[in-house]
Amino acid sequence: MIQITDEILNKYLDGELSVEEVKQVKSALLNSDELQRKYSALKLVHNGLSSIKEDVVSSGFTEKLMKQLVTRSTVPKQQKYFIASVVTFISILCLVIFGFSISAIISTTSSSIDEPKSVFDSVPNLSGRLVEALQQLFSGAGLSIIGSIFSIIVLISGYFFFEMQKRTKADLGNGQHL
Repeated sequence: MIQITDEILNKYLDGELSVEEVKQVKSALLNSDELQRKYSALKLVHNGLSSIKEDVVSSGFTEKLMKQLVTRSTVPKQQKYFIASVVTFISILCLVIFGFSISAIISTTSSSIDEPKSVFDSVPNLSGRLVEALQQLFSGAGLSIIGSIFSIIVLISGYFFFEMQKRTKADLGNGQHL
């Protein structure tokens, strides 16, 4: 005779036992109140699970889901392009300031036609003048102008960044109900 466990009772409910095993389970159920209680509880759960219907999705579910996935993957690309454009703009601004300083130094350097100078002789003179020009540019009014420009850039960048975040959140919120 087989030992009646919950697994055997579940197989009995599912109709997965052989004829001989079914007879043994039936006789065990007739002789044991405890097995009858277990069987009743398992039968109740089995019937409850059998009555559950599968969810049916709409016909356009896959298309909507794929569109959302594509949208979610484009948002990080947009953020990368935005950050790259801000960094590029700041870099170009720094190069313009540096170029302006170099041109100011070169224009103020007096070169005499009578005295031929080599490149190596003019480097210390140019570097000294570059330091002077940068000191003038980054002191007093020049520093406040540069600070103001960078502050405006940061504010504008922050505005566009947060607008993009709001738009992304709204797009994801609209597509949540497939």
